[in-house]
Amino acid sequence: MNAVTPLMLSALLSQGMGGYVVPGVETGEVQMNVHVWGEVLDPGTYLLPFDADLVEAVSAAGGPTAKADLDAVRIVTSLGEVEYDLAGFLRGEGHPAPALTPGTTVYVPVSTSDWWKEALDIAYKIIVTVNLVWLMADR
Repeated sequence: MNAVTPLMLSALLSQGMGGYVVPGVETGEVQMNVHVWGEVLDPGTYLLPFDADLVEAVSAAGGPTAKADLDAVRIVTSLGEVEYDLAGFLRGEGHPAPALTPGTTVYVPVSTSDWWKEALDIAYKIIVTVNLVWLMADR
């Protein structure tokens, strides 16, 4: 399935579809909705240029958090799901950043190497709480 380009939209409008309004066709600034979720600073739905790629989508969402796993970013479209190594791209390795289509969902997962830090923090808080209760019960 091919993506509809601004030129194709303009041609459709000139063929009797004048009752429909497609914002941006006349100026060449057609935009699309892209959903960006997961470990980004400001997850949500963004209006991006029709030719936007993955880097633009993550950037629009404020960029990745410190916990983001950029090695396994998931891109979900109506055609299926792919995993992309954004970290490799940012290091200058691998494939170019993929172009997105309208309605694409980008998911930036949390790094699996950080789970132990959270587990250790929770364990520490439990130990401190138990110690406090024990000290107060002794008095």
